[in-house]
Amino acid sequence: MPLNAVALDSSVLIEHIRIKNKDNSLLSRLTSEFEEFCVSPLVLYEIGIGQTDAHNLDLTPILNELTVLPFDREVIAKSTAIHRTLKQKNKIIDHFDILIAATAIAHGLPLATLNRKHFERIEELLLFDDKN
Repeated sequence: MPLNAVALDSSVLIEHIRIKNKDNSLLSRLTSEFEEFCVSPLVLYEIGIGQTDAHNLDLTPILNELTVLPFDREVIAKSTAIHRTLKQKNKIIDHFDILIAATAIAHGLPLATLNRKHFERIEELLLFDDKN
C-alpha cells in the first residue's frame, strides 16, 4: 500500500456522483493530496444497493479506479473491538460504518468521509481533515 493512499467512505463517492461541478467535490480535492483511493468492499455494497432507476448512473469508470481492500480476519477483529468499545460508551454507530472504519484502521489508512459525526467516535481512526 503506498504511503500516499486514503480510504473513502461511500459519502465521498455519492457526493462526487451527484454534484454538478465535480471540481468542488471532496473526491476531486483529494486527488491533489493522494495517489491511491481505497475502499472497503462494504462501500461498494452501499453504492450498489443505493442505486435506483432514478439515479442509475454509470459508476464503472470511478469504481474501476478504486483499490478494494481485503476484508479479512484483522478487519473483523478490529471491528469487533470497535463495536465493544462504542457499546460500552453508549456511542454505537451503524455496523457498516464500524466495518468501514475497521478496514481503514487495519490497513493503516486515513478515512475521507462527509459523515464525520459518527466516525469521530472511533478514537483510533484517522480521519482526513479537509480543512487544512
